[in-house]
Amino acid sequence: MVGLDLIRKANSSSGSRLLNPVALFVGGTSGIGRSTLRQLALNTNAPTAYIVGRSEDSAKAVLKELRQINPLGSFNFIKADVSLISNVDKACESIMQREKALDLLFMTPGGLSLVGRRETSEGIDKLFALRYYARMRFAQNLLPLLEAAEHQPGRVVSVLGGGYEGNIYADDLDLKHNYNIISCAMHSVTMTSLAMEHLATLHRASFVHVYPGIVGTNIYTNSFASPLAAVYNYGVWPLMYPFSVNLNESGQRHLFHATSEHYPANTLHNQEAPATQAGTVAAIGSDGVLGSGAYLMNWKGETFAGGKKMQKLRKQGMAQKVWEHTIDLLGRTVR
Repeated sequence: MVGLDLIRKANSSSGSRLLNPVALFVGGTSGIGRSTLRQLALNTNAPTAYIVGRSEDSAKAVLKELRQINPLGSFNFIKADVSLISNVDKACESIMQREKALDLLFMTPGGLSLVGRRETSEGIDKLFALRYYARMRFAQNLLPLLEAAEHQPGRVVSVLGGGYEGNIYADDLDLKHNYNIISCAMHSVTMTSLAMEHLATLHRASFVHVYPGIVGTNIYTNSFASPLAAVYNYGVWPLMYPFSVNLNESGQRHLFHATSEHYPANTLHNQEAPATQAGTVAAIGSDGVLGSGAYLMNWKGETFAGGKKMQKLRKQGMAQKVWEHTIDLLGRTVR
């Protein structure tokens, strides 16, 4: 476990390591995204941050807080429902018109559902789109900006379920025929890890797939109607609270995940421990290689190699197959 005192120390030096960082937060108006964004404002000198979300009212409160914390920063809201890939493309285009480089792409959109497949107008299940396809579209579109980051390679952080990969339907990756709550979760998590492994071998950027632990956010309130949300908030959450991660601490930890040199881009392909510019030993990658550029991480900041299921999928060439499927589906969606 990476101690919170070490994380706070590392975060406090972010301003000297990342001069005027440029970051995009997808889903940054509440929960973990907002908490991490707040830490970015607290710990860097003059950040530029773009926040993509659906609610202008929620964004106003966030922007006001951030500007009070860091008057030198530039904080901007882009309204978009990113369950539609066409809206993702528009948001990316807006950023690419304003910026030449991007240090951080931090993504948390999603939610919960107890119903079956709900297709968007583009033919993708809405929850699956939020958890996986929209996030990968942001990464695909913005990789040129991430590779252009000056101070250290850009980083993509997807907050979902790193380390909980499992079986997937290789002949039905978008779950047109095998959709249920469990398969959607499993495909979202596993395909994220596989896609990140593939991208890490090709690009000057690092990729982190993190499981945040149990965090007190408004995900149930946002996902369910009042009666069901109340059952969770007043019946289930009190039982889970003793095992949860404080939202403020979660933000501190995720800023560390997003900025630490402990998780470098893939520059070396050997079993020796590569070091970053600051002399920090790189973490173990999802493929078991130190500093391989793609990292599975728990809420404590500990990284680990993918388990037996990931190893099997990797041997089957599924990392490349998943990415080829992804760009093909997204290309057909917005054609």
